[in-house]
Amino acid sequence: MNTFHDDQPSHIEVYAIKNSDQIRDETFRALFQTLSPERQDYVSKFKRASDYQRSVLGDAMVHRILQDKLGLDPMHIEIIRNAYGKPSLKHHDNLHFNVSHSGHWIVCAVSHEPVGIDVEKMEAIDMDIAKRFFHKTEFNALLHCDPSVRLSRFFDLWTLKESYIKAVGKGLHLPLDSFALELLGGEWAPVLGENGETYYFKQYTVEEGYKLSVCGISRHFPKNVQFVTAEEL
Repeated sequence: MNTFHDDQPSHIEVYAIKNSDQIRDETFRALFQTLSPERQDYVSKFKRASDYQRSVLGDAMVHRILQDKLGLDPMHIEIIRNAYGKPSLKHHDNLHFNVSHSGHWIVCAVSHEPVGIDVEKMEAIDMDIAKRFFHKTEFNALLHCDPSVRLSRFFDLWTLKESYIKAVGKGLHLPLDSFALELLGGEWAPVLGENGETYYFKQYTVEEGYKLSVCGISRHFPKNVQFVTAEEL
């Protein structure tokens, strides 16, 4: 993990870690001990092992990234959340990060500028969801695309839109149908934010059957995802 410096051009980095049966219980216990007392209390309340494991891995990955980027002692890392639940690092307004998880993947995006990320495991869905939540132009495009790619396109739109509202920092308080995404020349067109900022998009592949989308004010997206392991944390 490279160190961030204030004089560097704003760019985005994307990380991913896979939850696996190969990760030993001892590793999870060690990572759990690195969390703040508040987060330990939070993740301990999960009843399903998979939820507990994803939360521990996600928190540990974020802390390791923030430590490496800023050269901070773990004791000096304090994560706060805005009124909409978006996390940020207290006293460090120049470093933005966002986390998402689905299935056995946990992902994180980091940048000097606002950034959002979303990963989803694809599964059969009722297209009425798109009619209910998507912009009408997006829903119409779904109806007219080849049925063989309709599910894939749905999850393209879902993850892209989720990454945008997370980058903006309002989560689902910003309705998914309040803006429309458009595919132009094989790339997703940028979106103009409420305050005049331009938000850009990029998608990555972590595994077949998953969709991963990133949104940010910076146009400097990485070519590849950086994969990390539990042992590296």
